[in-house]
Amino acid sequence: MISPTIHLVDDRTNRQLMPGDQHPRVLIADPDGLARRMMQNALQEADGVVALPTGRDAREALELVRYYRPTVLILDTALAPEGCVELIRKVLQAAPETRVLTVSADDEEIALAALRAGAVGHISKEVEPGELVRLVALAAAGEAIVPRRLVMPLLGLLQAVPDTNWRPMHSCLTTREWEIVELLGDDSSTESIAEHLVVSRSTVYSHIKSVLRKLGVHSRRDAVIAAQRLRREEVRGTKAPIPIR
Repeated sequence: MISPTIHLVDDRTNRQLMPGDQHPRVLIADPDGLARRMMQNALQEADGVVALPTGRDAREALELVRYYRPTVLILDTALAPEGCVELIRKVLQAAPETRVLTVSADDEEIALAALRAGAVGHISKEVEPGELVRLVALAAAGEAIVPRRLVMPLLGLLQAVPDTNWRPMHSCLTTREWEIVELLGDDSSTESIAEHLVVSRSTVYSHIKSVLRKLGVHSRRDAVIAAQRLRREEVRGTKAPIPIR
């Protein structure tokens, strides 16, 4: 498996897919018919890329994703009716293996929200056809496509995330489970946790068991460490940390 890395879009190094890799299948969802056609043409003329049918709205995009399960989904940030952020979450539920690249003329705020929701990168609509194909291949190979102008805002988001007393909006742990993790971090006993939360000891045991299972650990100490890592991963909308090279 190729470890994900941040690839800055004005880096001119040329990386190809490794021999033996399946050709990435790419689906475009964009309300602008001309933009869809231009991107589709660029992909169809490229070697080693399979261009799938295109979608013009969120409903079509989700249906196409469920049917084709593309390697890469190129998604316009202005997609109607619900916008790209909610659609990204639905896409990743339907096809977790699909890598989402957002595209827009100039929409930094939505691009950041899309990255938090699970997108692996963002591309400007001003990108040249050849560069579009290259960036799609990089995304399919496991890289993050981050414009330089978004690097500092992304770092700001990461630095603003506290290690404790905060839970992501969309998390695999419930609010109660996060409360228990915080108390475990204070070395609280089962009895003291039960007293603090005004619940029974058996309820606390049940929540702790659920936390250990969800985090894939076997001790309370490991659960606290794993939860801290999860907090940072979930705020970025990724399943694993992305190292910066």
